[in-house]
Amino acid sequence: MKLGWMSKLAVAAVIAASAVIAATPNAPAEAAACNTAGMRSIGSNDGRELIVVNAVGDRSAELYWIDFNGQWVRYATIPPNGRHVQQTFRGHVWASVNSYGYCDVVFTVENNVEIIIR
Repeated sequence: MKLGWMSKLAVAAVIAASAVIAATPNAPAEAAACNTAGMRSIGSNDGRELIVVNAVGDRSAELYWIDFNGQWVRYATIPPNGRHVQQTFRGHVWASVNSYGYCDVVFTVENNVEIIIR
């Protein structure tokens, strides 16, 4: 994870997975690799910037927001070696699943953050 100009306290929780994790209720089939059971975004007016860099050359990444009810909402497909800038809020939960069906990362945004998927 590269934070650069962004705060080192940018992520409250980061879970990286190298293997498929148990299916998550209410998640779309392609997101079943990430276990976000009990996780949900909290309401906030504190705007943040999330940058996700897919530094892998052979697979895309799907970016999902975990809403206030724990439901998965797809926001972007990040192509191999691609980058996505997303406006979000403090306390929002995000996840990325790669095109091979594995969970890349699950995290809660606290400050501006740049996530690099390798």
